[in-house]
Amino acid sequence: MDLMAASAVLQISASMIKTAIHGPGRGKTYGSRALGILAIAALAAIVLMEVARWHRVDPLRDEKNTASELMRHSMEIIKKEKLKKGIPVDRHIDLNDTGIIGVEYTDITTTLGSLAAKRTSAHPAFAAVVVDMLDRAGVRPGDNVAVSFSGSFPALNIAVLSASKALRLRLAVISSIGSSAYGANQPDMTWLDMERILTEKGIFSCRSIAASLGGIPDTGGGLDGTGIGLGLDAIRRNGIPLIEESGHSTLVADVRRRMDLFDMAFDGKKPAAFINVGGALTSMGDGAESHRIPTGILKKVPPSRDPERGIIFLMDERGVPVIHLLRIKLIAAQYGIPFDPVSFPAYDSEEIRAAGRYSAPLAAAALVVMIALIVVTRNHGLARVADRSEPGWH
Repeated sequence: MDLMAASAVLQISASMIKTAIHGPGRGKTYGSRALGILAIAALAAIVLMEVARWHRVDPLRDEKNTASELMRHSMEIIKKEKLKKGIPVDRHIDLNDTGIIGVEYTDITTTLGSLAAKRTSAHPAFAAVVVDMLDRAGVRPGDNVAVSFSGSFPALNIAVLSASKALRLRLAVISSIGSSAYGANQPDMTWLDMERILTEKGIFSCRSIAASLGGIPDTGGGLDGTGIGLGLDAIRRNGIPLIEESGHSTLVADVRRRMDLFDMAFDGKKPAAFINVGGALTSMGDGAESHRIPTGILKKVPPSRDPERGIIFLMDERGVPVIHLLRIKLIAAQYGIPFDPVSFPAYDSEEIRAAGRYSAPLAAAALVVMIALIVVTRNHGLARVADRSEPGWH
């Protein structure tokens, strides 16, 4: 509603300014005074809409602050647990000492990964970003949300859990152990270990309903093949049901199994949204269209009939809003989060509103006023034409 009204105001304003600059066009008559009024009104409407866009109170400010604080506190807990286990936090890699950044390579590392992106994703503002995205997707407190986590972005996983708790959502999470470089790729502190620790500490109540090895089968489980064993150990010790997958060779069945698990978790009801973190094969699929999936809130998923299309496509076909958290640099730029800063600057949740939101009441009021002005000035102009046509005018 706010976007539609604002769009109408901006379009009419642009038309009014164009009319004032270039004239009313053939067959229309506006005096210079009327044109001036139109131009001033149009500029005033644009300025008011933009000022209100940035300065109106964010109705989700409390939820965003809560989510960001949960994320920050959760990473502190993970860092402390790592140190207890003798897992060092390398300040040369983890510049902001978050404790959530992994190492370049272990036997459960599946692919290369951007260190800068991993460091940026650890900014607590990303929890507020997820709150904003969920709200924009139409998710409301108490809704069911299906989630796919990988080990590649543990900070974003925590951001999703934090946002979901702040919004009081019910989640069904399916995770995978494998991680790209600098993610949750330390065998004694995988994503499932982090998830369990945060649950045991009472931060979150949600645990994964199932887990797979992820990309480990495709990579052979590390150079010496031990990654598969390490991944299975992590799934067993955390008490999560195993989904046996074999990468590309079983992709269609693996995607269907995950969809079935989501359906079972929500008693066959369609979730209010699907959130995917990372680039899991089951989420994105193996078709040509998988490389054209945008990031953030997916207003339009590329159409695909490929039998190997992923969960993102299937959810979209069901009419489920999709949030795809990948390409961190793009999301950071959209929400004004600094990319790979040496230290995380202080921020206010008011800043985490993408490009801000227009005020629906103000947009509606401006629309009414501007339409009225157009009618009045047009009638005034036509009246002048009528006056000029009277005998004796010349």
